[in-house]
Amino acid sequence: MLYNRPNLFFKRYSSWSPLFIRLVAGFHLIYGVLDNVLSRARMTEFIQYLNTHGVPYSIAAYLSVYAQLICGVCFILGCFQRTSAFVMILNFIFALIIAHVGDRYDNLFPALFMLASSLSLFFSGAGKLSLDQYRIRRFRSKRK
Repeated sequence: MLYNRPNLFFKRYSSWSPLFIRLVAGFHLIYGVLDNVLSRARMTEFIQYLNTHGVPYSIAAYLSVYAQLICGVCFILGCFQRTSAFVMILNFIFALIIAHVGDRYDNLFPALFMLASSLSLFFSGAGKLSLDQYRIRRFRSKRK
């Protein structure tokens, strides 16, 4: 009987767990690209970095940076969660293949963390405290 109390508590509040992943991953995404967004020199440096790794198109740098910025905001707000997570899954698979093959684990970890977080959010959805959940509740109430 005593054992069931914690289980009931965790079962009742398990839909809140994506919130914590969303906040940390979203902040990390925004923090990681904000310098590229605010500084032309940093963006140019990132473009050159991608060029040295065999990515000839500078548009790839802009796509990656602005996708991370937009998806970071979406993660924090919990809106368009699965779409944002899917975009980040693709982004970080490419990042791991292009820039992190052969890296040490400590250099590899941030990209692995973001890939794992994006996979988790893709499968779980945004959770209770999110704009996605608000839109679902609003849509259901209008259908009645």
